[in-house]
Amino acid sequence: MNSLLSRLFLPKEISAFERNYLARMNRIGLLFFAGHVPVLTAIAALNGTSALRAVIMSLVVLAGPLLASRVFANPRHVSMTFGFASMLMGGLLVHFGQGPIQIEMHFYFFVLIALLAVYANPAVVLTAAVTVAVHHLLGWLLLPSSVFNYEAPVWVVAVHAGFVVLESVAACFIARSFFDNVIGLEKIVAKRTSELDGRNRDMRLVLDNVRQGFLTIDREGALSPEYSAVVSQWYGRPEPGDTFAKLLERVAPRAKFAFEVAWGEVVEGILPLEVTLDQLPRAFEHDDKFFELTYQPILDAQGELAKVLVVTTDVTAAVERERLERQQRETMAVIERIARDKHGFLEFVDDAERILTALGTPASSSDVKRAVHTLKGNAAIFGLQSVAEACHAIESAMVEEERELCDADRETLASAWRQVKASLALVLRDDVVRGIEIDGAEFAEVLRAALTRIPHAEIAKRIAAWRLEPTAKRLARLASQTQGIASRLGKEVEVSIDDGGLRLEPSRWTPFWGAFVHVVRNAVDHGIEPRDVRAQLGKGAGKVHITTRIEGDRFQVSLEDDGRGLVWDALRDKAKAAGLPHATRDDLLEAVFAEGVSTADIVTDMSGRGVGMAAVREEARRLGGSATIETAPGRGTRFVFSFPVDTMSSPPEEMLAAA
Repeated sequence: MNSLLSRLFLPKEISAFERNYLARMNRIGLLFFAGHVPVLTAIAALNGTSALRAVIMSLVVLAGPLLASRVFANPRHVSMTFGFASMLMGGLLVHFGQGPIQIEMHFYFFVLIALLAVYANPAVVLTAAVTVAVHHLLGWLLLPSSVFNYEAPVWVVAVHAGFVVLESVAACFIARSFFDNVIGLEKIVAKRTSELDGRNRDMRLVLDNVRQGFLTIDREGALSPEYSAVVSQWYGRPEPGDTFAKLLERVAPRAKFAFEVAWGEVVEGILPLEVTLDQLPRAFEHDDKFFELTYQPILDAQGELAKVLVVTTDVTAAVERERLERQQRETMAVIERIARDKHGFLEFVDDAERILTALGTPASSSDVKRAVHTLKGNAAIFGLQSVAEACHAIESAMVEEERELCDADRETLASAWRQVKASLALVLRDDVVRGIEIDGAEFAEVLRAALTRIPHAEIAKRIAAWRLEPTAKRLARLASQTQGIASRLGKEVEVSIDDGGLRLEPSRWTPFWGAFVHVVRNAVDHGIEPRDVRAQLGKGAGKVHITTRIEGDRFQVSLEDDGRGLVWDALRDKAKAAGLPHATRDDLLEAVFAEGVSTADIVTDMSGRGVGMAAVREEARRLGGSATIETAPGRGTRFVFSFPVDTMSSPPEEMLAAA
């Protein structure tokens, strides 16, 4: 008997969590009962059982729990009045709902008894059960029509009572289980905390001997007094009241700023906890060491964030090993590319040296951005990801921080380039001979001209042509680069070239070809659709056609793709946002080459800065050329760069003077 009573009646002690929970449930209950007033009034009006009386009686019942919530200090007592009032509301529903479905109205009693389990108190359920039993008995004796829509014998009342007993037993069990396992969770946590306090000495011993930095921070970011010994070595000894942000400020100011911004979102709890924790800084570098940060949330009894365990790990050895492995892979990849196109790589090296030298001298912001972007693109083409990533990071910093290139940026690029030269020292030796390559037919043609005594000026032109580069070689190189870019982007592209049998002076045209890679990248990245999109459109592999030819007195370089074409609405929005003219198609085509305008939706290490197309047009203008665009939605885009024919090479006299 004592065991049964101990299950039915809760311990006297009320925890803070239970008090807050019941206060919230009681407020919800008041709103729930207040909603009965208009509902019962409507039912009474429909059944002709006096709507006015329904208003008065339901308000009288509502006054009970309302008064109890104001008078009783114990929230459990308030909840018991809700159990009593719920059955009265059910009785009023049956009374005013007289008619053909009056007997079905009794289901409401059972619904309410089940709902009362949310109060986590069997006494509330018992109160309701006793109330409904008394209601049915008195109603059957004094006013049967208020309870049944037929002449029910006493055994019918007993059957109703039996069902109430059965449901009340189940509801009491659920309510007590809810109390023990949820409402009483605070006591369970307190017990576990007490057990943990007994292990503090052993834990302190562990913290002093592990080689990871363990510390906990509360919702304000303040440090708990317990932390592992290496925290003092890596961050400096924390002072009382220090926050984790203050520790980070000593060793990684940028990580400190990122932590403060992200920590606000963690505490606000608007987004899922795992999402906001993932936005916290994950690594920092200090004193030539690399550290990794991980975060483990510690929740309170209510499931709310109480603290966060921050684990700091020295990963210097792993980072250095990864760097060396990556450098080795990069070196091997570059050597493979050199084996396929040694002259192209040496030309890239010369162009990179030129760009790095230019970055060391004063220049306009737009020129600097173009130079860094071009270096990034060409470095990525030749597999020098360390240089490309350094350029991308500098670009991002300049945009996000709205600043110019600084000495630290120049040193970063110089350091990355020195590592490349060191790993490829044998290939990049200064004594490597960069001679002239001619085939047998060209040699025989000049020898035949000399023997047949044609004018010396004509022979000079033919010999001078030996210093010119066949555009076929350049276009073949671009085709290979196009395939490489497509492979990185997971696209299938077929490339065709038509050189027209032309030649160019390498020293004059190398900067243009270096910038022209941006056109290739944009065509593959923005123009050619992803495979699944092309499949839906009935397109096969993407097609890119690159040509060099002479049209009248103009030398033309063109690239054509069969991709999506320019999206005029998107381009118009980008031009408008950049403050550029955007009223006509010509305005929009001009905007494609404008600084800061990109048709990409996001910035990646491949494209999206709005710098590449401006850079290639600038190089075209340097040679006296112009750029035009032809595009058709869904059919592709054609870029044409047109130059005076005499820019293709210098006269033999000038080439001799420069030799």
